[in-house]
Amino acid sequence: MDQFLKSLRSRKAHVQSRIDDEQSRPAPDGLRLSALKKLKLRFREQIELIERHNRQSMPVLIPVAKRRSFKL
Repeated sequence: MDQFLKSLRSRKAHVQSRIDDEQSRPAPDGLRLSALKKLKLRFREQIELIERHNRQSMPVLIPVAKRRSFKL
């Protein structure tokens, strides 16, 4: 489970860096920013869910955000 959390945190950090890059552009794409922020929120929610269940020592079924093949 720790490896999965590590992977989620890494993916969230990567999305954050893409958000930062997009916001630093002279004319940021609002749709792209919105999609990236939603993706980051899903990662955050998954991480919080896992950590909450780990604190309670409860097994949990984890809804996983699937990878998409579109480019942002």
